[in-house]
Formats: sequence, C-alpha cells, structure tokens
Amino acid sequence: MMAAASHIHTYLEQSSCVTQDPESANLFFLPAYHGQQYDAFLEMVSHAESDERFPYLLQRPADHFFVVSANLPSWVDLAPLRHSMLLTVESWQTNEGVPRWYSPWKDVMIPGYIDRWRIDAMRAVNKPSRERGFLLVFHGNHPGNHQLYVKHKAEVRTRILNSFSGLPDCSVGGPVGDFFERMGRTHFCLVPRGSSAWTIHLYESFFFGCIPVILSDFLAVPFQGIVDWTAFSIKWPEEEVGEKLLQHLRSIPLKKIAEMKDRLEEAACFFDFHRGYGLREKKESDWIKWKENQVALGGDCPYIGHGNGETLDACHQSCQQSSCNLVNFHDGDCVLRRCLDPAQPALTGGAQGWQVWSMVNDTQLHCSPYHAVFQTLSQRHQNRPFTHGPYWN
Repeated sequence: MMAAASHIHTYLEQSSCVTQDPESANLFFLPAYHGQQYDAFLEMVSHAESDERFPYLLQRPADHFFVVSANLPSWVDLAPLRHSMLLTVESWQTNEGVPRWYSPWKDVMIPGYIDRWRIDAMRAVNKPSRERGFLLVFHGNHPGNHQLYVKHKAEVRTRILNSFSGLPDCSVGGPVGDFFERMGRTHFCLVPRGSSAWTIHLYESFFFGCIPVILSDFLAVPFQGIVDWTAFSIKWPEEEVGEKLLQHLRSIPLKKIAEMKDRLEEAACFFDFHRGYGLREKKESDWIKWKENQVALGGDCPYIGHGNGETLDACHQSCQQSSCNLVNFHDGDCVLRRCLDPAQPALTGGAQGWQVWSMVNDTQLHCSPYHAVFQTLSQRHQNRPFTHGPYWN
C-alpha cells in the first residue's frame, strides 16, 4: 500500500525529463520513503543540513515535491517544507493535533498502491453486471470490532452496518474469507472513511468492477482534471447513509449500472502503478524497450511463436504481421508474445544479450498514474502565483 513512493522514484530514474543541472530544473524531487527513517530524513532536509545538501529548498521551496504514500505524519516542526508540493494519498487527517498539510492549490492527490498479484486476483473475480447478485457491499473493520475506529470516530461504518445488515441484496459486516468473490459479485462498493479520510478500498473497486460509493466527506479524489469521477462513482454525505442511499442505488437501472462499470474499468489504468513505464526510441514508432538482458515470461504474455531474428526491425515486423504485441529479441532469434496489457511490463527473467520490446501506442502508454501525476504537477508549476521568494534586499 505504501510502495507508490518507490515506484514514482523508479519511474523518474527512467524518465527523459530528468536533468542534473539544477539551474535548468523546473522541479526538485525529494526521495523520502514512508517508514521509520521518513521523519528523520525530512527533519535533516528541512533544518541543519538543508543549506548545504539542498540549497534550492530555501530559495525555491515551492518547486520541491515528495511523496506521502500513507497517512500524513505529525510534522509539527518541519516549517521549511510547508510550501513544498506533496504527492499524497491523504487529503484530511483525523488525528488530533496533527497539522492538516494538504493544500488543494499546490498538492497532488495520488492513488494508493496495490500489488500486481492482487490486481490480477481482483480482475479474475470481476463479473459482468448481469451476473452480479448483490446491490451493495462493505466488509471491513469498524468501531464494533477494532478500537482504532472508535478512536477516530468512524461512525459512518457503524451506520452502514445498522442500515443494511440482514437485507438480502446487501452484504455488510466485518472481514470475511470470500471478500474478493463478494466484491466481484456486487454492483456498488461502499467506501467509507476509516482512521482517516482515504481507504485503499476505493482503488480496489476499479479492478473488482464494483462502482464505488464514496462515504468520506473530506476525501479529495485524485486526477479530477483528467478522470471524470462522476461517470463511474457516487459521492454521498456520511450523515445520509441509510434508507435514502439504499433507495437511490435501487433506483438506478441495470443499463446505467453497466455503463458506469464500463467507465470505471476504462479509467482503471490511471490507478495501476504497474503501467506506463518505458521510453520510446523513435517518436513515430509504437515500440518501447522495457528491458535489457532479460526476457518476458509468465502467463500474462503467452508465447505465440518465433519471428525473423535477423535484425530488430525484422523482429518487430514479424510481430506486426501477427497477433503479437511483445517480442524477446536476441541477434538471430525473435520470440513473439501476446500480452494482456502491453502498457504494463511483463514478468521477466535474466537472459544475457536479450531485449524486451513492447508495441504500445501513446493512448495506452499515457493511461497511467505517472502520466496523470506529472501532468498535474506541471499544471501546478505553470499556474502558481508569482512570488519574490522568502527574502530580498
């Protein structure tokens, strides 16, 4: 769930937009990871050593950004970072005494990270709308079974249980062993706030094909300038969870539900951190090199045959003349594969002298959280109000 920070860092390391010249840089990335060392690193950055190791932090604080891939820590004393941009999953902190650092005018909301194997498992149980038997579902911790949700006053979860328990077309309660199957058989997934405003269940809904009903008043969803959330989700007031919500969901025709599900699944690529890597060698080409000294393996990219291995171009042409979208190339050999998702790097294994190439168009490549994050960051940078900086004389 917290791996978004390392994935964004890895993406930047492979990107063509990185420069080592600070004078030509528009933005500065602070690679801080969530964990025990997180606060210590940012304490160091923002205080004693910042002048020497991060000289531009004091001169251009608003041009620095870092990732908060879990709940906001209590950074009471980190004033030098107040004006830096956060890439954060959290838009509101419920903890008493913790500064609310999220600022819509400068910070960027990002989705929570989900492991690739979990995404595959969720999609495996994703049923068509006509085969879904439950209207709504919620299974998770709540004040009745976990003290944390008492502490953070997650009454909306109690309200869900009180309102929908025992109804034949509703499945609500604590954690259950067949959670994935229930999500994949339900039209609407209730997404209530928990210990804070956000929950990973929101992003799981994209892969279950379960239309999210967001029940978190202070949650700001990611990528609102890129993704039309109104086309595939519902945001409902926490205080109005009950009969009114139930009747509203029951009134939506199955045709409309199926359309919302289609829009949900079309947008899922923006919430999958395993998509969107790779650099295009030629602007006019759809081919992207994923790996050196490795080969693509695994059931997500089934083997379909061999092509012309005389040259890389000949291998690519062999692929384009078949139902292939990925090749493993070595001088003299060309292995053709057909990936379920060509914009997502296949599982690979080491193989000296081999290269992995995937055929991906710009639409497929740009439908990723990385493209959405950096498009939003660019807009923040371009539209920021003018400032003379912290000092002048």
